[in-house]
Amino acid sequence: MTHPENELFRLETLVDSSPIPAFWSSMDSGSIEYINSAFQRLFGFVLTDLSDVRSWYHLASRQSDSYSQVIAPWLDETDLPYSIRDIQIKLFDKQGSACFVNLCFSIIGRKRLWYFNDVTNYCVAEQRLSARSNMLERVAKSSALGDTLHMLVKQIQYETPQAICSVLLFDSQTQCLKLGAAPDLPDTYNQAIDGVKIGLNVGSCGTAAFLRQRVIVEDVFSHAYWADFRDAARLAGVSACWSDPIISSKGALLGTFAIYKPMPSTPSSKELELIHFASNLASIAIENCRAQEELERRAYYDHLTGLVNRGYFFELCEQALGLALTTSSPIALIMLDVDHFKQVNDVYGHKSGDLVLQALAEQGRSVLAEEDVLARIGGEEFIVLLPASTQAEATQKAERLRMTMESCMVLSGDNQKIYFTVSIGVAYKSTGQSSVDEMLSCADKALYQSKAAGRNCVSVLECQSQEMLF
Repeated sequence: MTHPENELFRLETLVDSSPIPAFWSSMDSGSIEYINSAFQRLFGFVLTDLSDVRSWYHLASRQSDSYSQVIAPWLDETDLPYSIRDIQIKLFDKQGSACFVNLCFSIIGRKRLWYFNDVTNYCVAEQRLSARSNMLERVAKSSALGDTLHMLVKQIQYETPQAICSVLLFDSQTQCLKLGAAPDLPDTYNQAIDGVKIGLNVGSCGTAAFLRQRVIVEDVFSHAYWADFRDAARLAGVSACWSDPIISSKGALLGTFAIYKPMPSTPSSKELELIHFASNLASIAIENCRAQEELERRAYYDHLTGLVNRGYFFELCEQALGLALTTSSPIALIMLDVDHFKQVNDVYGHKSGDLVLQALAEQGRSVLAEEDVLARIGGEEFIVLLPASTQAEATQKAERLRMTMESCMVLSGDNQKIYFTVSIGVAYKSTGQSSVDEMLSCADKALYQSKAAGRNCVSVLECQSQEMLF
């Protein structure tokens, strides 16, 4: 007759030699009586950390009803001395890291032997592929960049225990980093970082962007890069920050992707691979968004001056005229033409002529109100839409534009001073119906009058309303 202690010893030896994480529990009390080495390596718990199966699942699943809703119904499925199917569950180890396991059991005497097959890598890889597919689908559909980056940040945080991630976008004109997505960093921290100029010792992200290479800061409170940002880091509860520059397919800097940790930390090889994965996906999303913005800009805006182009202006003018008719509001147009512009090109060259047109656009925007629409409609010809503007208001703005241009000066390529003036025609309508063509024709006639009067002056004409036919 075999002694029970010998049977128990053989069972311990068998279970402990298995590479599969396992423990057994008493069928009578539910208490956990033995764990093998593989279980301890996977979850980090020792036997004294565990009491009974129900308490263990509450601890490991971090859900109070996990046992009653998941485990108990599964155990009730069969009367066999083994599980008829595995179940896949998400559990947390002693350090708080998540893992996925396929769980099964067998019964030996009055003990239930539980087996945990670690499928974390498979599940994470499957979810990452799904997230990548979803992101690329959003990119293809030109979804909002912020939403796409938010999804990316959440995916990397899911894969990295206790991580908080962020994407900052690079503004090449200001050389600053702007907030792209950082849903789980405190608002106070995001506000402190938003708009920071890149450079050495500008945290992990500002430095990574400046150097265009990965920056790993294991302890922000002792590293020189973070000397000016330690108070912000303390308020945010972060102690480590690893940042990757986001680079476009053509080598341009687009922003940074960062992983923050609450404790001083060194990234694992898996985490370094994740940073690389995230920055590459972010690059695709940002580059696509900017390409779409550039296409839209070319479709609606003049490439030289950045002003509304002719086609888009006609659309806006049509909408404004319709609104003016509905609300019985006045409306006006101002047409500008650079005086003797051919002479500027002939004497100083076409590049200097372009500088004159750009200066006109810049000065014009500084004079006009935000709701006014300044457009370049061809060559040296510009036009302004003034919604809800009376004759007096339009004439006053036209004169202000004329005086501003008269005092404007640009330097040619060889540093010669170039002064220029504009002739202006104003067309206004107080009430009634007029088409875009009629308003433009009226403004053109007023402009012709200004040129005939010697240029550098303002002429005003009323656009006669059509009778409404019913």
